[in-house]
Amino acid sequence: MPDGFQGKHRLASAIIIASHALATPAIAQSTARADDDVALDTVQVTAEASGVYGYIDAEREAGVGKLAVPIAEQPFSMSVIDQEFIQDTGAKSIQDTLLYTPGVHAGNFGFDTRTDSAKVRGLDAGRYLDGLRQVYGSYNTVRTNPYALESVEVLRGPSSMLYGQADLGGIINGVSKLPQAEQRGEVWAQVGSFDRQQLAVDVTGAADEEGQFLYRLVALARDSGTQVDHVDDDGYLLAPSFTWRPSDETQLTLLINRQENKGQVSAQFLPQIGTLEPGSQGFIGSQRFVGEPGWDRYDREKTETTLFFDQTLTDDWAFSATARYTESSTETREHWVDIPSVPGPNGEVNRTIFTADNQTRILNLDARLMGSFSLGATEHTLLAGIDRQDARWSEDNYSSVAGGGGPINIYDPRYGNLRLDALDPRDRPDNDIEQVGVYLADHVEFGPVVLSAGLRRDWAENRTLAVDGPDTVSDEAQTTGRLGLMYRFENGFSPYVSYSEAFAMNLGSDGTDDPSPLKPTTGDQNEVGFKYVSPDQTLAVSAAYFDITQENRISDGLTPGGVQQVGAQVDGFELQVNKRWHSFETQLAYTHLDATNAATGLRLPFVAEEQVSWWNRLYMGTNWRVGAGVRYVGDTVGATEAPVVPSSTLYDAMVGYTLADWDFSVDIKNFTDEEYVSWCRYDGGDCGYGDRRSVTANVRYQF
Repeated sequence: MPDGFQGKHRLASAIIIASHALATPAIAQSTARADDDVALDTVQVTAEASGVYGYIDAEREAGVGKLAVPIAEQPFSMSVIDQEFIQDTGAKSIQDTLLYTPGVHAGNFGFDTRTDSAKVRGLDAGRYLDGLRQVYGSYNTVRTNPYALESVEVLRGPSSMLYGQADLGGIINGVSKLPQAEQRGEVWAQVGSFDRQQLAVDVTGAADEEGQFLYRLVALARDSGTQVDHVDDDGYLLAPSFTWRPSDETQLTLLINRQENKGQVSAQFLPQIGTLEPGSQGFIGSQRFVGEPGWDRYDREKTETTLFFDQTLTDDWAFSATARYTESSTETREHWVDIPSVPGPNGEVNRTIFTADNQTRILNLDARLMGSFSLGATEHTLLAGIDRQDARWSEDNYSSVAGGGGPINIYDPRYGNLRLDALDPRDRPDNDIEQVGVYLADHVEFGPVVLSAGLRRDWAENRTLAVDGPDTVSDEAQTTGRLGLMYRFENGFSPYVSYSEAFAMNLGSDGTDDPSPLKPTTGDQNEVGFKYVSPDQTLAVSAAYFDITQENRISDGLTPGGVQQVGAQVDGFELQVNKRWHSFETQLAYTHLDATNAATGLRLPFVAEEQVSWWNRLYMGTNWRVGAGVRYVGDTVGATEAPVVPSSTLYDAMVGYTLADWDFSVDIKNFTDEEYVSWCRYDGGDCGYGDRRSVTANVRYQF
């Protein structure tokens, strides 16, 4: 066992000790638990308490929308993926949690140990945690572990009115686990494919009899290989949180999230010849590693400290604020096949050798006042807020030398040819973002009519701090808004129309002889759709047609004159159906879109224009449950519509058994072990594989 993992095993021991020290007999957290009762009955009781039934999220109030209004009553497209669905589908990353969500192409860059890739409505989406932007730059932090989250929320379409500069695809927001007054907890052990071993604990409750002080401890330790030879994904998570309630009106919560992952980069950037199409010796397997064992690594860590403050002012008005400070860093040592590259007759290719050390420092704040009041015959939910983003990220020790990594046989690799003399490390420019925004939104109900409107003003400054020469500064003030109108029929059918806007600042200059800052990427969306929730809340249907116009998008390739900013047009249709029949529940999602470059009319790369997913869960008797799903992902293209990457159809499954306080389950992703290419950069360039079959066995003890 590696020396570096001994500390993780000490952490695992501490997890067990802490869980027994903090736990007292209590009601179980999981809806899948059953003592002497039927497991389904437990689900029904939970559903009635929360106003939702199983996977149906229509009555939830999504934090990503910032308004205390159920999803079914907002004229905008949202989804919530909670821990119940995350556990049932065996999701190991945020990317995995989104695989059955309409409008989202999750994992569009395949299996990757670095980040969670996803396109929403064909475009990039902002990554947020507890309503604050979390990701700035690339490959400089640790991806959030979904075990630290209560749920993952998706707000589809432009959302700058709520979040300031934001990608036009939408917002993907994680909701952290925080202290609860009810004493409960679990210990979770997992083993699985690629020598995966994981131990976790989640325990919460009151620290005193009066319930003035609450606590929660979420912790996890993992030792795991991956589908790529010589690539590990070890790590730990430690997330203690504490709540102080000095009165019924005041609550202050401190959350500390510490994560550290060690391993290597799974993406090997393998040549198109040998992956998408056969080479001289057939296909290169998805397990192929082209680096140098013992030298290649991708080590990352982060510490996030978040403060939540909630103050009830009156029965109808409340003030809330969230602030977070984050420090993160990564160390990358990596080889990949030169791009472009065609293996020789004997399978020989040249390698790029790469190094980089990245750091980020982020301070974000969002403060808001929300209340409800009546004005004549109208009912209002009013939101007013101010937020600030202040982030800086840097990259040092950067070196990328094509051919400098030496040759390797791509079909029969022999390691040990490490050439560090080729490296030429240097510092790269730092990047800095400062933004202040004020926003106002009003959700108005007039009988069956809903009008939701909002307006925001942002002042943003993005700076690229040059190592030599002048800095590049982009200073912008932007006004964005959104407007939605819905009519709620008594039978639960609610058609709506909406309009929303977004902008995103771009770092750097246009690269011409007389450089100037890049223009912000801007855009808007028109949407028309409907939401339906049956009176007994056992059926929910949502559908939407959308049309997004994007301007000043950074082109997917470079032009001889510098960086090109072009437009894009995306229109499409989404459908989600959730239905529950007693012990059986099903969720169907369909997405169809046309995403094109406005200048050329060519398809946007790395986007599946058609997707279908279907997940089902059935409780059998008093203890058993089974789940099964199928995912169809349509073809994608590289730059300039070439090459075409074929579609894939993947199958997932789950079986679980509950006995008293114990829950046993096995989940399988990609049941048939389909080996498929998920993306290619451009014709003759590099490609990447999707996730192979993964089987995990889980034991949960709930108390």
